[in-house]
Amino acid sequence: MSNSTVEPKQKNKVFNSTWLRTYKGFEDCSVEDAERIVEQLLALANIVCDHVQKVSKDED
Repeated sequence: MSNSTVEPKQKNKVFNSTWLRTYKGFEDCSVEDAERIVEQLLALANIVCDHVQKVSKDED
């Protein structure tokens, strides 16, 4: 099986409340809510990355 690597497309991107509030539907989100949502998204991203890496290792 090929040895694929998942790499972020934007390595220097800052994910914070300001970033989130640039997206449609989040413009009026409070800073506190936006920070909480960003934390949840980062946690989810870590879970997904860990899973993908585990599955990739299991396929080798």
